[in-house]
Amino acid sequence: MSISYNHVVLIGRLTRDPEIKFAASGTQITTFTLAVDRNIPSSNNDNTDFIRIVTFGKTAEFVGNYITKGRLILVEGSLRINKWKTQDGEPRSNAEVAASNIRFMETKAQAQQSSGGFDRPSQDTGVIEATGNDDITFFGSETEDSGSDDIPF
Repeated sequence: MSISYNHVVLIGRLTRDPEIKFAASGTQITTFTLAVDRNIPSSNNDNTDFIRIVTFGKTAEFVGNYITKGRLILVEGSLRINKWKTQDGEPRSNAEVAASNIRFMETKAQAQQSSGGFDRPSQDTGVIEATGNDDITFFGSETEDSGSDDIPF
């Protein structure tokens, strides 16, 4: 048995608002493209890669409600290579990242300055994170006493 590991972490900006679809089962599927800069040390030019991201379920709902064009986000997930054949029998493939975790990488004020504003609601402070565990977790507003010596379980 071989050991393998497929984990992708990207930080970039959305090139346009996410596209929302629904599977036959009713599960929400949201896709978007992330522009990620690639710095090449031997060259004076920075290149940008445009990477397709797909989300499902609660993470897809989070993306559809809170993420907009121009937002700087962190995406964690796994790389998937989709393969198919055209009607002419020619093989085709494309790569995408199936996201399991998404986080804002800037505050609402920073996003408005960099992208000229946006209309969808967002948190004013802290970091908002969506994970694939069917929960949307809001960070930055915890009320736990971090100075306690008690074990939390």
